[in-house]
Amino acid sequence: MTQIIRSKEKKRFVIYTRCSTDDQAQGDFTTLDAQAHHCKNMLDAFGYELADLGKNGIINDDGYSGKDLNRPGIQLILDNIEKERKFDGIIFFRLDRITRNPRDLYALIDLFRDKNVDFISVRENLDSSTAIGRVVIGILGLLSAFERELTGERVKASAIARVRQGKWVGGFLSYGYKLIKKGDPLPNGRQQHSVVLDQEIAPRLQMIWEMAAENKSLMEIGQELTRQGVKTRHGKDWRKQTLSTIIKNPFYKGYIFYAKEMHKGIHEALVEPALWEKANKMLVAKLPGHGFSRKPKSYDYLLSGLLRCGKCGSHLISISNKGRSGKKFFYYICGRSKQKLGCNELSIPAVVFDKALINYFRKASHNREIIAKGIGDAMREAQLMTGRIDTLVNETEAKLNECHHEAKTLLDLAMSGTVTQGATYKNKMSELDSQIVTLEDKLTKLRTQKTVNDMTANSADYLHETLQFAMQYLDKAPVDAQKSLIHALVKDIVIHNDVIDLKMYLGDPDTVLQADINDCEHNHDGIKKKSPTPAQCRNGAVTEQAVVASVRQQWLPGLDEPLTSAVQLSIPIHKRRARGYLFSLDIPLPAKLQPAPLLRKNIVSQALEYCQYLKDNPGRSYRQAGEYFGVSRARASQLISLINRLPKRFIQDLKYCKNQNILKIYSGRQLLRITRLKTPEKINARLQKLSARLSS
Repeated sequence: MTQIIRSKEKKRFVIYTRCSTDDQAQGDFTTLDAQAHHCKNMLDAFGYELADLGKNGIINDDGYSGKDLNRPGIQLILDNIEKERKFDGIIFFRLDRITRNPRDLYALIDLFRDKNVDFISVRENLDSSTAIGRVVIGILGLLSAFERELTGERVKASAIARVRQGKWVGGFLSYGYKLIKKGDPLPNGRQQHSVVLDQEIAPRLQMIWEMAAENKSLMEIGQELTRQGVKTRHGKDWRKQTLSTIIKNPFYKGYIFYAKEMHKGIHEALVEPALWEKANKMLVAKLPGHGFSRKPKSYDYLLSGLLRCGKCGSHLISISNKGRSGKKFFYYICGRSKQKLGCNELSIPAVVFDKALINYFRKASHNREIIAKGIGDAMREAQLMTGRIDTLVNETEAKLNECHHEAKTLLDLAMSGTVTQGATYKNKMSELDSQIVTLEDKLTKLRTQKTVNDMTANSADYLHETLQFAMQYLDKAPVDAQKSLIHALVKDIVIHNDVIDLKMYLGDPDTVLQADINDCEHNHDGIKKKSPTPAQCRNGAVTEQAVVASVRQQWLPGLDEPLTSAVQLSIPIHKRRARGYLFSLDIPLPAKLQPAPLLRKNIVSQALEYCQYLKDNPGRSYRQAGEYFGVSRARASQLISLINRLPKRFIQDLKYCKNQNILKIYSGRQLLRITRLKTPEKINARLQKLSARLSS
């Protein structure tokens, strides 16, 4: 094993510490403090100094596992290596503090060697600058991984042994049960517990299996539980997913399922096995009311996962229904409204809403004022805030420079012997160090706030450029790529009755949308490609998580990186139901055409004109007269019947009438019915009845 050789030049080192749980990072003197203490002692022994990175040259990852590099502290170190290089080496207490993954360890060794970064482990006394040191570090990494896997196997074997004995192995205890102490504590201080029924809630849960066995739907069961005042474990209303999980859980019939093994438990069963089996048969038999499996969708909902209800805040889910003709219609609906959990918001046609949002993006990409109108006062307030933040930044920088100058002056006086290095000196230096750290933190926060504020102040320009960039690819992209692009643009959408709150990300479109643009260019067939197997991140280190997300290492925020900023647009909704559903964002719909008012004709006046024409032209037949007036022969016959059968006085009174209310009472159809009456007395009686209706 090689020894660390002291260098002639004074190198800058950063101390890295890590613990796996938050409990280890709490207290006056934690395990992180102990690791940093040993590292400082070694640096003092070799005459190295701490780098200006992290908090006084120390970077902590408290509560993070060492199985991969998805930790903000280690990411800060890797980013600094690629950019500023504020240190010459990294020192840590033990090898497994930096990583337990052999592949990550070898990648880090190669990266540190290429970048000329020293790599020191205090406990193992290793130096990565030599060949034998790298070999030993690699072997120790393998042993560390072997120990982690062996520990996992032992824990799993112990849990399986407990299950075979019918004992609960831990985790979330099923709802309706509770733990009580069993006997005295063990010599190691641990207290044993027994699993028993919670008599306050368990008897009220039995109705779940009873109703399911009677083929009651999951929604009906949830509504009945709510009506009886029974809430979930977290005090919320019941959902179908929760009820389905409870009904299928064998723990309630007295069995324990673990590692694909089912064994009889020693705890008391909540329901009889026969009732449990019957309820589950009903649940999986695909009977009406129990349909819970996902059905393949024939429409790709572009905004799924982004929409929220403005009334209750729940996510909008996608559903489909069939019309009378068998055609499918697709909707977004509030999840709580769908399950009748207190929200009554109506559904939104998915196809129409998706097209409306795309059209809004298309118009906004050509007209910046549409975006500025949606942002409203937020942009103006951010512009006003810019000057205040600049003032605070300048004041903080001036105070920080003053503290640095005072500390340097005091240090020079102490080094020259003018001031003794007694308790007063140490207290003053400690006070100055504390002030410097506080001011640096404040300055970092102000600069981050300034960056976010500047982005908000210029958000219209950011969004306009981003939309211009995205709309080049959105129209020609397959559906999967379109969804990917929209999710890269939009954070979430809250839908109210007359307005939507659209939160959009701010940033450089070349970096924000580049991954999605690549999908648009290469994935024209719309088939989802598999994620690549462990890819190498920009820092040269690989991780197990790369199988799931190959760029996870790149976008994981570091300690000094601000979070992605977003701006909210308030966009008015214009909607109207007609033959279909009309929907528009920001641009009002065209005015609805009003039907022309119905003008009723005076049938008596028309009949008199027809009869007068026949008198003036005695040679004309009924058919010829009908052709002159544009009516059929049957209609002409009806007009002559009106004149011959109705009273002369009534005809004279109605001859010049244009009042629509009177003509509505004495319509042509009504008068023709009267002419069919057999006697004049009946005709007069019916006319008097109509006259009474007109008076009332």
